[in-house]
This record gives sequence, C-alpha cells and structure tokens, in this order.
Amino acid sequence: MPAKNFLIAVAFVVFASPAFADDPKQLAASAQAVLKTHCYRCHGQDGAIEGGINYVTDLGKLVARKKIVPNEPNASRLFRRMDDGTMPPPGEKIRPTVEELEAIKKWIAAGASGGEMTPSRPTITTGDAYNFILADLETMDRRTRRFQRYFSLAHLHNAGLSDEELQTYRNALNKLVNSLSWGSKVVNPVAIDPLKTVLRIDLRWYVWDATIWNRILQEYPYGILEDTTAARAASVGTLTKVPVIRADWFVATASRAPLYYDVLQLPASITEVEKLLRVDAIADIQQERVARAAFNGSGISRFNRILERHDSAHGMYWRTYDFDEPPANLGDRLNGNLVPDQRNVFAFPLGPAGLAEFPFKHAGGEAIFALPNGMHAYYIMNANNNRLDKAPQAIVSDPKRPDRAVEAGVSCMSCHVTGILPKADQVLDHLTKNPKAFTRAEGDLIKALYPGKDTVIKQMEDDAKKYAETVAKTGARVSKYEAVSTITLKYEADLDLETAAAEVGLTTNALREKIDVSETLRKHFGALRAAGGTVSRQIWLQAFGDLTRELRLGTLFLASLNGPTNADNTGEIDPLESRDGTANQMAFAKDGLRAVVASGDRSVRLWDVEGRRDVKRFVGHTGSVWSVALSADGKYAISGSMDGTARVWDMYSGLQVQKYGEHSSLVSAVAFNPNGRWGISAGFDGVVAAWKVANGEEIWRLEKLGTVTAIAVDPTGSYLLVASNRNVEMLELATGKTVRTHGKFASPVVSLSISPNGKWYAAGSDDGTTRVWKLGENAAEFTLTGHDGPVRSVTVKDGGRWVLTAGADSTVRLWDTAVKTGAVATFKKHGQPVVSAAFLSNGTQTLSGDRDMTVLPWKIDKFFGNVTVEPPKRDPVKDPPDKIPYAKP
Repeated sequence: MPAKNFLIAVAFVVFASPAFADDPKQLAASAQAVLKTHCYRCHGQDGAIEGGINYVTDLGKLVARKKIVPNEPNASRLFRRMDDGTMPPPGEKIRPTVEELEAIKKWIAAGASGGEMTPSRPTITTGDAYNFILADLETMDRRTRRFQRYFSLAHLHNAGLSDEELQTYRNALNKLVNSLSWGSKVVNPVAIDPLKTVLRIDLRWYVWDATIWNRILQEYPYGILEDTTAARAASVGTLTKVPVIRADWFVATASRAPLYYDVLQLPASITEVEKLLRVDAIADIQQERVARAAFNGSGISRFNRILERHDSAHGMYWRTYDFDEPPANLGDRLNGNLVPDQRNVFAFPLGPAGLAEFPFKHAGGEAIFALPNGMHAYYIMNANNNRLDKAPQAIVSDPKRPDRAVEAGVSCMSCHVTGILPKADQVLDHLTKNPKAFTRAEGDLIKALYPGKDTVIKQMEDDAKKYAETVAKTGARVSKYEAVSTITLKYEADLDLETAAAEVGLTTNALREKIDVSETLRKHFGALRAAGGTVSRQIWLQAFGDLTRELRLGTLFLASLNGPTNADNTGEIDPLESRDGTANQMAFAKDGLRAVVASGDRSVRLWDVEGRRDVKRFVGHTGSVWSVALSADGKYAISGSMDGTARVWDMYSGLQVQKYGEHSSLVSAVAFNPNGRWGISAGFDGVVAAWKVANGEEIWRLEKLGTVTAIAVDPTGSYLLVASNRNVEMLELATGKTVRTHGKFASPVVSLSISPNGKWYAAGSDDGTTRVWKLGENAAEFTLTGHDGPVRSVTVKDGGRWVLTAGADSTVRLWDTAVKTGAVATFKKHGQPVVSAAFLSNGTQTLSGDRDMTVLPWKIDKFFGNVTVEPPKRDPVKDPPDKIPYAKP
C-alpha cells in the first residue's frame, strides 16, 4: 500500500475505533496522521516553509502559535482553511476526506491535546559543540584543518525547534553560502554531529580566505572565547580565534549589505563587477548583443523600469534601469511645446547617456547575475553605477523589510525567488502603434534592442529554469516563502524568555533567576520576567556584553584583537596570543615563594608571589606560551608554545639552555623526568617526545596520537601519563611503550597528576569531572564532580585520599575521597579562571594562580579534621634542600 494511503487508512481506523472519542492520544494521533498526509509536504518536509509554517505535524506548536484554538474548531485558522478547501491548495489532487476533516475537528473540540508525541531531546552545550568540532578536525589531515569553519544551530535545537524547523535553517544556510561563492560547484555545509546542529564548511569551497572570515567576525556580536581545551584545540587547528558562529545570525547578516558585498568580494561600482563577469556593457549595446524589456508597474519600481540582459562568463547578467517619478507639474517648454520627460522610457527608450542622441535619464538600478556555480548574486547602484547598500525608497521599496528599504542581498532574494521575474515588454508594442514617435533609425535600433515580449520572456524562463535546478541542489525550494529572507525575519524578531535562555545556554528558570538577582540584567531584560514578555533583538545585542559578564559566559571576542595572518592567508599565525599577558599555566616552587608562568604574550615569567611582580622574563618564544614545568631541583624551567617549540631555561640566568623544535603546532604540555636530564613535550600535532636536555637529542618519539592536551611524569620514574582523544594513556617512561589506556571520556582531559609515590593518579576534564585511579587498576577509584567547567589543574596526594582541583569556574576545591558528599571545601576568592593549583611542601597550604596573574594562598589544615597531615620526609640524597637559584646567594 502506498505510504499516503496507508496513513489515511491508519487515521480512519483510529477514528473509527469505539474508544477513539474518549482517548486524547488517539485523537492527536489521528489528527497528526491527517496533517502529515495532506499538509506536511509544503509545511515541514525537507524544511519546506510555505505560508511561514514548517511545523504542521507538531501539534503543540500549532496550538502555541495560535494556528489551532483548543475547543474551538471554527476559530482555528488551520481547520477553517482545510474545511473551506483552500488547504491543501485547490490544485492538489488528493483531498482530505470528510472523515479526515471530522478527525481534525474532533481533536480540536476535545482540547487539541498533543498527547505525549514530542520526545525529549538532549541539550547541546557550547562544550558539546566544540567537542564535535574537535572530533571532526581529528579526522582530517592537519594541513586541511586550517580551511575549516563551522556554523551552529545548537541554540535553536535547545529552544525546542523541531527537526523540520531546523532543516529550514539548514536550507537557508546552504542557499546563502553558495550565493556568496565564486566556486564552480554548489557545495553545502556538512553536518558533523548526530542531530545535525553543527555544520562545517571548507573556505576553499567558496573561494574564501582568512580575510573573508575575519570580515564576518568583525560583525559577529556573539563571539565568546571559551576556556576549554576543545575550544583551544579547535582554534589552533583552524587558525582562528572563533571557528564557529551562529548560523541564524550569519543568514540574517551576511545576506545584507555591506557584509553581503564584502563576503562576495564585489567592487565599488557595477562597471568593475562587469569586468569580473567578462561583460562589456557598452560594446554589447553598441553591437546589439542585449535583450531589453521596458514597462510600467513592475511592482517594485515606483515608475518605469528597463530590464537588460547580457551574456556573461557564467551565464546571464541582467541589470535594470529604474526611474524616479517626475512631479506632475514638471515640464520644460521649448518653442511652446511640452518636451517629454527623459524618465519616460516610452519617449526615451534608448540610452544610457553616451549611447544615444536622446537618452533616457535613470536614477539607479539593480543587477542580477549568475555566479560560477549557477546561483545568483545581486547589486544595487545609483545613476553613476556606484554601489548602494540600500536603494532609495523614492524609487523602489520592499514591504517585507522593517524600514521598507530594498537591501542588497536579502530583499533581492525575497523578490527574485525564481530568478529574474518575467515581465512583458511594452516598448516594442508602443513603437508598432506609434511609429511616427521615432525616426526610422531610432525605430530600427529599438527593434534590435527590444526583441519583443515573447523572446524576452522565453529567455527569462530559460534562466529561471537553470536557477531553479541550481537552488534545488542546496535543498531549498523556489517558492513564495524564500528560505534566506524568511530566516532573516525570524532572527530579527523579538526574543521571548525561552529563546533568550537558549541563546545563552540556560534553562528558562535559570535565566529568570539570573535576571532576578542582577540589577544590570533587570535593567536590560526585566521585561522577560513578566508572562509573555519579550525584548527586541537590538536591545539583546546592545546588552550582550553585560550579559556575558554577568553570566560569566567567557571572554567576549573583540575582532580588533585579531593577530597577523599566515603567508597563505588562511588564518592567524597565533590565534591564541593575548596582548595583555594572561597566564595560561603556572608551576610553583615547593616553598611557594616563586611561580613560573606561561604567558599569552609569548614570554615565560618568573613571578614573585608575595611581591606580586615579575622577577624576570624569559624571552625567546615567537608564539603564546601555554605550558610550563619546573625541574625537581628547581634549577630549570621548561616551556611549550604555539611556535611549535619546547625550551629549557636556566632559572638563575634566565637564559635559554635548550630548544626542541620538532613539533608542528602548539606544544600543550611539558615536563622533566625525575632527574631533570630529559625534557618531555607533547602537542596538538599528536606528537609526544622525550629528548635530552643537554643536546636536544631525541630519546623516543610517538606520533599520530591525536590532540595531546596534558602529560604527567611519575616522580619515581616508571611511567608517563598522556591525555589525548578523550583518553588517558599510560606509557613506559623509558621507551614510550603503551601500558594501559583509560577512556573514552565524554570530553577531553585537561589536566593530569601523579602522587609523589607514583601509586595514585588523577585526571581533570573539560566537563568538570575529575577521576582518580589507583596504579594497576583499570576503573577509576573515585569520580569527583562539582566544577562548572574545565578542571584546569589537579593534584593528588599519596594514598589517593586528598585531591586538589582548580577550574575555569574560578574556584579551587579540596576533596576527601573518603567522603562521598563532594568537595570538603571550596576556595572562591579568585576573580578569573584558575589555571594552576598545588599543595605546598608544608602540607598545610595550597597556592593557586588565575588568568590575570593573581596568586593566592589557602590554608587547608583545618579541613583535615582528625587526620594528621605531615610535611613529606626528605631523603638527603634524592631530595636535596630547597635552594633559590633564581636569587643570588
């Protein structure tokens, strides 16, 4: 049985069931089956959005959006249209039966229940999106990664949009990126996650580069720099600070000038555009290679309009000549006769100026031309052929835009859904009926340039057919409700509480609570606290910086801080560089008097903890520094940088004593072996290497490990822990041979630690989870949760009972694994994400440092209760007395 007939049969059988009238779920199921059979194709299937509805089978939304009024069939617009035969449209052969209409009516009359037909869906966090991106990048060759960029629909998914509604957004994105492309083929963004909420493009598909992406980011208001390993790895791989942007914002903004022009790389005059298209407009007119149509009443232009078609390198090039309407009392008199106005194309069909003795005088125009892939591009120009973002409303208008102005890009897409709109020429008929209105020469030229309505309409139809075939490749439809302009209007609409909450990754209750306790947020968004309250998109954008700070969403991206691009203009040389010298990692001396800091400004700093100042800076790296460690005797420091090098520094002199330069990307983790003779470095290039500090000679090297995010060396010298690909690998320190693997975990591991006796180790993750293992065991002994964000630092004591963690949530937490109720204490005095924390050798204090170089002590002995915590005993041979080699004796 065909699928449609089967659904009809199901609806009828359910409706005919004796229990039908009493069962809301059965009523809803029957109604949904009818709607899917007769309405879904135009109102949801593959993202179709006829009439602005793409959710016709979502019964709850039909009610929420007032298409259905519970208990009142006759007040329900959707039912009325089905009942009067206008939905489906009269041309549809398969019509709803009397029984099916009755099923819809009874469902509404019984309260229009949606039953339990909408399954719950998982929330997709920003962290999830970056994990998807990182996993996607790791499937590619590293040279390919710098060309990848991403668009996200996650916030719309979280706001409850159905799969059909999300497909409309995908269709709009597909259509727009291909309409901004100089590539030879239609290539649609690729979904990289199971729910298709994150989509990837390759800059090369559309002939874009870093300049184009950075131009987009200049306008992007929602850029937040996430303090997660996955986000950093994505930035390093793609060579951009912001590798992912919201798809709805992009559709609504890149479809409008000036960004539309800039992404499409269109010059400042239509004359220059014509050169790109290999069109010589003057020669085409002189040599009669054009086809024109002129008429009154175009529906867009307020007065006359001329359409003119040229062949171009990529197919067709249409341009218009539009005319402002002359005042009724205007007229020049010559020898007592009223001279026709040059804005009247029926009197002056030849031109423009310079190409006719008596040319028409146009006020401006628009151009539509085929791109290499067959999609269309648009241009608005004044009478001098110079580019305009918006057309003068005295000449043309767009009733769909808020200010009624015709905007380059979105207005053109909304109007020219089929391509050039077929319009019949009126000039040739005018000439035929008024042959004496022109000289014989003028008449012959008019006939050559205006071939007549049949010829021009045939050409329009041929062009439209080619365009429709190309649009179909994007998944969009050629219909009245064009995808890009529809999504633009949806984005520009006011935000309700549910939408606002989804855009910042919160539940509605959580956002309401945040607004309640923040005076700043109440001023901006207090309207959302009221039932049915909304805020305008403009207010939301204006206050987004305050929102980011109040909700601690991260660091707001500033396009002005983009760094220099690499030689091939595919991305930044160092997308992680910070000009204000933020701390990325710290290593503390055992006595806590000094810290060595990996700084975002390319330096390694020796920091006086008590004095809160630099003692000295170790300079040599050419990229931001992200990893640092001290040798056991405190005489040397090792650092890793975005420049692909690991460097060893003499702490006393501040001089570089060794450089290992065999990494091709960020060196994300460094360490010494216990005796300080080896350096171990690991990076986002998938390499882990052990090498001699004395001469840089490699001892062993592992490759293709994925994105390595952390390492830790066993203080007893037996093994090495490596975090990569959401796993923790245990390697033999001497050989690099794999001993054991833990994982895969839900998110990347950010930090690793091994207890002093080597019998316990711990791993902190991007998702705020810390796991503690006992040496030799496969399963974690303890799993600690509580951080709201990445665990940037973890330290575990002998015995595995006491664990210290520090996170991007600006807290330091002390855990007693013997207690199952969570952290026994939380230190909350940091104002920025904490990058490192450690137990001091006195056994009673910790030291922690955050992104803005604030280092704070924390006295913790009071939390140990009856447990005696003694300073570790020293072996006079293995553990010589602490020295301070960075200060003269």
